[in-house]
Amino acid sequence: MNRLSAYFPLIIVVFLAGTTFWLERIVSNEARNGLGNKRHDPDQIVNQVSIDRFDNTGRRISRITASQLQHYPDDDTAELANPVITLTRDERPTVFSSKTAHADNASKVVVMRDTVRGNRAAGVDSAMQTLETEELTVLTDDEIARTDKPVRMTQGASTLSGIGAEWNNLSGIFTIHHEVRAVIMPKAPQP
Repeated sequence: MNRLSAYFPLIIVVFLAGTTFWLERIVSNEARNGLGNKRHDPDQIVNQVSIDRFDNTGRRISRITASQLQHYPDDDTAELANPVITLTRDERPTVFSSKTAHADNASKVVVMRDTVRGNRAAGVDSAMQTLETEELTVLTDDEIARTDKPVRMTQGASTLSGIGAEWNNLSGIFTIHHEVRAVIMPKAPQP
């Protein structure tokens, strides 16, 4: 029994060395075959996230919030749950929301999906604008939102609907591309 207890530490060391050698071979084979870098697994999962962007003067120009963000390092993208994008460059903030979104960090593009809504605050001479669609691509740096899906836009009591649209937040211009239907209500007279 004394001999076995004398060799026990040596047996443990040999076992650990063998296991380490085996694991190193598996990992190096995955790297050599390109299996390790083709995986699309999140490296970060963040709950209740808020990301602010600022201009050169330090003024906030946009904010993206989400109940959850999953970042993928292989392509530097993120999946967002319940995202809200707020564009605040001018005095009339524009807010887009949806159930899910896919964000590409390199191109500063967010593709919002599932019950997409947009709101632009009312101005001195204009009513609040709202947008509803299934999918919306938001170019956050350019403050442009695009879709090729059916879209409905309202401004006050007036409505526009059609297929495909572009909303330029900086110019305030909203364009519908196809099958446009509009109901334009007159403005109430000023007292």
